Amino acid sequence: MEWMLLLFHLPLKLRILILFLFVGFCCFSQHEITLVHSETKEPIVGAKVGVIDTVGSIQILAVSDKQGKCILTRTSSNCSFRITAIGCDTLIIDLDDLSDLGIVELTSNTIFDEVVVTAQYKSTFASNAIQKINVISADQIEKSGSNNLADILNYQGGIRLNQDNILGSSMSLGGLSGQNVKILIDGVPVIGRQDGNIDLSQINLNNIERIEIVEGPLSVNYGTNALAGTINLITKKSIKKAFNFSINPYYESIGNFNLSGSMGFKIKRHQFQLSGGRNYFDGWSDSDPFFQFPKSRLADTNRFKTWKPKEQYFAELRYTTALKDWQISPYLRYFKEKITNRGLPAAPYYKVGIDDYYHTERADAGLNITKDWKKAKLNSILAFNNFERIKNTYIKDLTTLENTLSSSNGAQDTAVFTLINWRLAYNQQLAKKLILEIGSDINLETAYGKRIEGLNKRQDEYAAYLTMEWEVFNKFKVKPGLRYGYNTVYKSPLTPSLNVFYKIKNLGFRLSAAKGFRAPSLKELYFDFVDVNHDIQGNQDLKSENSMNYSASVSWIKKTKTNHLLKIDYTAYYNDIENLITLGLLDNSTYTYVNIGTFKSIGNQLKFDIKSKRLNLGFS
Repeated sequence: MEWMLLLFHLPLKLRILILFLFVGFCCFSQHEITLVHSETKEPIVGAKVGVIDTVGSIQILAVSDKQGKCILTRTSSNCSFRITAIGCDTLIIDLDDLSDLGIVELTSNTIFDEVVVTAQYKSTFASNAIQKINVISADQIEKSGSNNLADILNYQGGIRLNQDNILGSSMSLGGLSGQNVKILIDGVPVIGRQDGNIDLSQINLNNIERIEIVEGPLSVNYGTNALAGTINLITKKSIKKAFNFSINPYYESIGNFNLSGSMGFKIKRHQFQLSGGRNYFDGWSDSDPFFQFPKSRLADTNRFKTWKPKEQYFAELRYTTALKDWQISPYLRYFKEKITNRGLPAAPYYKVGIDDYYHTERADAGLNITKDWKKAKLNSILAFNNFERIKNTYIKDLTTLENTLSSSNGAQDTAVFTLINWRLAYNQQLAKKLILEIGSDINLETAYGKRIEGLNKRQDEYAAYLTMEWEVFNKFKVKPGLRYGYNTVYKSPLTPSLNVFYKIKNLGFRLSAAKGFRAPSLKELYFDFVDVNHDIQGNQDLKSENSMNYSASVSWIKKTKTNHLLKIDYTAYYNDIENLITLGLLDNSTYTYVNIGTFKSIGNQLKFDIKSKRLNLGFS
């Protein structure tokens, strides 16, 4: 109260001046804020901050600098600010909502730039990644109506798909077949290759947040089968609302009837997610009507389908919690598929048919643990994958509809593959523009089946790798890497790589030279398949494929004032493979897997993309 008495004893003019300064300080106080991307925590440069007046008009007050900092001035006691930045959603805030640190996070607009994590030290925008990475967002998956990985890859330039009624969908990338493409789910390899390829139609997209496609070798990071590229499916791990629920029915006139759903809720720092569904395809032939629903049919020639009936069930359960800077996320995943191959009525009386049924089950369990420090990060993945495929052949009596197991050679078969994978990666920022990562990768793989020599075989792989990213000068980065592994069956080669990236304005230049390898699979080493139509033997003397890949690319990205993204990509590549593994003729009737001398491929690709919130157009 003494200061108030002192104020009244001051001259009138001085009292008016002090009152004016006090009101000015309250109404026009200044605050420093720092603008960062919500995903990568990188500063946002050139963001415009404006104040919204009482009639809704906006006056620009500040533009963020290279550190993402800017000064805001409160013009009234209840004023609001609008923050806009290219590639980010607009945000309206009040200074009273600021944290003590004054940090404001803006959410990236995925139309302009996607966040990627595959082979990265931290979350990074695709346009700034050293490797060339294409991203398929959850929004693109939903709008395309895709149910599995094969569906969505149909829309991607540079990828070629093949379809087999029994073995499923396979792909080729960068001039190499799908056996040279690594398929991952959250960094964990997908097992169960048939004829060297993963059936892409078995990989469901119900709980996928985004798909990252890395073109070119990533053998340093992920080992075997990563010569041509890597496809990493990132699952949804966080829930924005306290509770969410969705259900998605899907119908196609050719006979697809799909239903999927998901549910999630969070209690404080604990999050629970459950998703699942059923996909059903009742088969298709040229004689089928345009619109049809499943119904009983006569046991005649109509029972045979050009495209085989297929039924799939899938489910996933995930729990995520955060303990200080630790994030822990265990999960369970299950998949079941049945393919029905009904044969034509057999001559001479057409009273029986030979039917094949292919049952596939996948069961995966894993634990993902991450720890973030200010300048370091630890990521640990422990996973167990089980793949089982059973073939049953029946002789069906078309008059009584009774089934009898066929006793012919090769009519019944079971194949089981398991993989225990433990991956540990630690990266440390040694200097402002220098990051080092060291990691280990352990894979324990087993195979069981009647067509495997000795019924049961196993191979173990232990590997360590080292990579480094150095920003030599502004927007010019180099990333060398080296991997060394030991395998209990074959000799694992030393694998080096070098990537270079330079960005200037709207142009991004990438160069890479990387060595890759593909290990012979347990099937290629120990396969023993002899029946009336086949005589295929494994080869335990196979060597691993060794390759050198050279690639160069340039990308031009333009963000228009009408919120459209224009992108032009040109890529050229050259592959040189030694000891390519292929199936060769041993004698007049016996086939075996062999290494051939060299295989070389050269190619280039030009892609054009136009994107907006309602449009996604591309051709190559």
